[in-house]
Amino acid sequence: MEDLMQKSLKTPKYLAASSTSEGIDRISYLPDDILYNILSSLYIFDVVQLSILSKRWNYIWRTMPYLNFDINRFGHERINRPWDLVMAGKFKDFINWVFINQCGVGDSLVWFKLCCGNIFYKGDIFRWVRVVTTRNVQELVLVFCPAEPFELPYCVLPNHFRFHQLKFLHLEEVELSNKHLTSCLFSRLEKLKLDSCNFGSMTMVDIASTSLVYVSIKNFVDNRVSFVNCNIKISCPNLKVLKYGAPLGKDIILENLFSIEVVHLFFFDSDDVTEEIGMCVHKMIKNVVSTSTLKLCQSSIQGLYGVLHGVRNFPVMFYKLKCLQLAVTIDESCMEVMLLFLKHSPNFGGS
Repeated sequence: MEDLMQKSLKTPKYLAASSTSEGIDRISYLPDDILYNILSSLYIFDVVQLSILSKRWNYIWRTMPYLNFDINRFGHERINRPWDLVMAGKFKDFINWVFINQCGVGDSLVWFKLCCGNIFYKGDIFRWVRVVTTRNVQELVLVFCPAEPFELPYCVLPNHFRFHQLKFLHLEEVELSNKHLTSCLFSRLEKLKLDSCNFGSMTMVDIASTSLVYVSIKNFVDNRVSFVNCNIKISCPNLKVLKYGAPLGKDIILENLFSIEVVHLFFFDSDDVTEEIGMCVHKMIKNVVSTSTLKLCQSSIQGLYGVLHGVRNFPVMFYKLKCLQLAVTIDESCMEVMLLFLKHSPNFGGS
């Protein structure tokens, strides 16, 4: 960043706007936090544009804790041209310009969002991530398709990135490389979403946290090999929402889910593993008896029917279950499993 600090701090031409200095608007006198919240839905180049209005608005953008960069919107709305290397260079310069002008001015960041396709080298993205983490970013969203492997090894992150304030982590199409996904890196993480992620050669994904309240694991792509060789363990005493929509793992272990309220289980597997799914679901639901909402897929119901057929009993009672959602076609197995749930949910449908 040192070489960039030597560049001019003059507002880029493509951000220029005509001044409307007539009169005094009441919005300018709103408290900072309210203005930040109002402007949080805008892309940062729209917020920068307001700086021409007055010193007050210049201060607001320079301390703005919501940074949202999107190269597609940048091209269409700022410089009116489709994506190309020249436009990509302008976008990169703009991101650097924003960081330079906010350097030493603002406090912690609420979020940093970057959507940039495959136009940047990983060194550029590393540098920006390093900058925002030194400002204790709470929500980090990276949407890109790197042309080269992009790794964030856990042994590097705690010392150099320090995600001490991060509360929301959303990874999409990322290959994970360390089983201790949350406990080592994110001491205050509250929400974790893994979409279409690959577990590579890992044999265990251990999601253990006292701060997590929401975990979602979804994988709609053909990635069964990655799951079938991997154990997934979730141990989060304050977890309220668990959503699993992916192939069946080698084993799925749920522990210490004392606060669970919502559970969604959807498995994307062929019919030849229905029995295994049934055994897994049977084991999982025994560890989420405090849930108030349970949503199950066709494979879960068919699997449970096979496991429970002839037994006609559950080993547990669902005293808090209020809502049961079954994404299925109605048949004998569905009706029998549904009746078993209702029989063992004495407060079902109550207030």
